[in-house]
Amino acid sequence: MSLKDRQKVLDIINTTTTEQQMYLIQCIAYKISVNVPSKKGLKCYEIKDPHFNINLSGICIEINIEK
Repeated sequence: MSLKDRQKVLDIINTTTTEQQMYLIQCIAYKISVNVPSKKGLKCYEIKDPHFNINLSGICIEINIEK
């Protein structure tokens, strides 16, 4: 990623609200997977319903993963 592209991303982060950032994550949730180590190896989880499983928790964005 070029320095110019990084600055564009930082500008977006610095000029949007937490609600807007959450909505962006909800829109790209199909590209997100979470890998969790377990005794049987690596388990991969996906976000099944991004508009239900991604929420605000104060100023943080909470992503709920279902087993």
